Amino acid sequence: MSQSEIERQLEMHNLDQRMRDAYKEGQPVISKAQAANAGNKNFLLACALVSLIAILLAILF
Repeated sequence: MSQSEIERQLEMHNLDQRMRDAYKEGQPVISKAQAANAGNKNFLLACALVSLIAILLAILF
């Protein structure tokens, strides 16, 4: 193997490692319980927003 081929392989390996690291950092992993909790909070927030809109519409009309 020539020196340039070795350098190219090392660069590719470094690039692959950086891509794997970036993927891991960009993909937060949460548990199913945390995901369910977030979903419940979003649902309750949506219900509260709908309730506020309904109250405002009842007052205005």
